[in-house]
Amino acid sequence: MPLIDRRQGLWMLAGGAVATAALGARAMARATPPSLPAGVLALVEKNAGRIAFYALPDGTRTGTIPLGTQPHEIVADPAGRFAYVGHYGVASWKAPGAGGSQVWVIDLHQRTLARTIDLAPFGRLHAVRMDARGRLYVLSEKDSMLARFDDPARDEAPSRLTPVTGARSHYLVVRRDGARCYVADTLSGAVIMVDPEDMGVAPVRKRIGTAPEGMTLSMDERTLYVIDRPSGALHALDATTLEERARRAMRGEAVRIVTQADGRLIVSNVADKSLSRLDPVTLAEQDRLSLGAGAPGLTLVGETLYASLETDMVAIVDTRAWKVAGSFATGSAPDSALLI
Repeated sequence: MPLIDRRQGLWMLAGGAVATAALGARAMARATPPSLPAGVLALVEKNAGRIAFYALPDGTRTGTIPLGTQPHEIVADPAGRFAYVGHYGVASWKAPGAGGSQVWVIDLHQRTLARTIDLAPFGRLHAVRMDARGRLYVLSEKDSMLARFDDPARDEAPSRLTPVTGARSHYLVVRRDGARCYVADTLSGAVIMVDPEDMGVAPVRKRIGTAPEGMTLSMDERTLYVIDRPSGALHALDATTLEERARRAMRGEAVRIVTQADGRLIVSNVADKSLSRLDPVTLAEQDRLSLGAGAPGLTLVGETLYASLETDMVAIVDTRAWKVAGSFATGSAPDSALLI
């Protein structure tokens, strides 16, 4: 149930139907209707240590790029020429060792590894993001350090380093103009806002729970939505001050959240093995969709959502009809992806 005080209630004033669908067994992996979007999905497969390319809509694998131990997130430049993948380098956050320190640069035209950027001594590179100017942001979880590359297609070293001053800086959201970056710091239970342009601006911290993880900004970038993963609590924070505006409990443990073009939110409920669609102001659940498996990765492209499942599959969700429109099998531990 939402927890709303009077001030939050006034904020909400500014601002269904429940649809369900079963994913089914692997036998339906190729049963995709011709109306689904075409293209190629470049998918990070963490346990397989690679990028794999899948032709859509049927999900035929057309190639792979071997990378290394535990690649995690992927992002493409605005022109769609190069993609960047962080090298996490260990099996889990509790595993010993410094982890990986490379940024893999993928040539999306040739579908090859173009080069690597070495960020040593910074390790366990997890989150990678781009701003609207094509600047690349890479977050070192181990060292709580944010690196920015102003010309990532050519840079061999960061253009700027910003200390986040966290404990385990795991997830990252960047404003379109790059003026503010938001970090989910899972061991401190805090969200940390930093100014990558000016180290003289002290980081702003907001403790929201035990282990914040998935985050997204509203379309107008005035509200930051953060999930405290263990509790499944979703927090709506003022994106300038980090003051809490609203909060609601999800369906148990939740892990990822994305913002649709119409402003509505989609949350991946791991415990409930489902998706929830929420009103961005009230946080009320408007729709629920059963997936039959947890979805640790969500990639939203237009009105199509690609949900990477714990069962080594990708479910293709038509967000207009709010149904699973197709699916296909993948390599081990699929995660973030991009459409090329």
